[in-house]
Amino acid sequence: MKRSEGYQASPPQNTEQLKERLFSIMGKSLSELATFAKIALPVSPVHGKGFQGELIERLLGASAPGLPIPDFPNLGIELKTVPVSADFKVLESTFFCSAPLNEMRVRRFEDSILFHKISRVLFVFLVAPRDFAYEKRYVAGFRFWSPSKEDLAVIRQDYDELMEKVSLGLVEEISARNGNVIQMRPKAANGQALTDCVGPAGTMIKVRPRGFYMRRIFMQNLIDGFRKSS
Repeated sequence: MKRSEGYQASPPQNTEQLKERLFSIMGKSLSELATFAKIALPVSPVHGKGFQGELIERLLGASAPGLPIPDFPNLGIELKTVPVSADFKVLESTFFCSAPLNEMRVRRFEDSILFHKISRVLFVFLVAPRDFAYEKRYVAGFRFWSPSKEDLAVIRQDYDELMEKVSLGLVEEISARNGNVIQMRPKAANGQALTDCVGPAGTMIKVRPRGFYMRRIFMQNLIDGFRKSS
């Protein structure tokens, strides 16, 4: 889907305007929202990876998706669509941003893209089991979230440990077991896509790109907490 096609909302001027847009899409199916936005649905969800996230971005007015800054730059808010089951069980880990692999020394967490992405987040929850057609997938809720001091300390530790391995040329030793809240995992859909990375000998090698992901169990704990407090 080309960004020039279909409806694209202007960036919201404030959080209240963003909330108004969120309430306007609540309960609506993705097929209804796509019709409103004049965007053709992919043949099936299997062939439309990324479609539902981009659709929500367009409707809410996210102006910087895919860039190393929050999706709503003027509000400092990052948008994440989270697919859940009908009983609000998280279906997958949540991608936050690409991981830098060609830096010889660890960048301070506070200076990282991850820090700026995760500091203030808008989670939009989509009931979207894999066997659901777009007509059955719908916007089930949303919540604004910022990490607590305790959460931030754990995320900082995860970041420092993961990036230390990268700087030592040990990226291929990083697995899904590393990280309490944030994981580093391959992110390219095409296994042939490669990027430069620091190798064990300090020279550059080619590896699959990596991304920072929030663990599914952490996201589930957040959702459970949101539902108890509502």
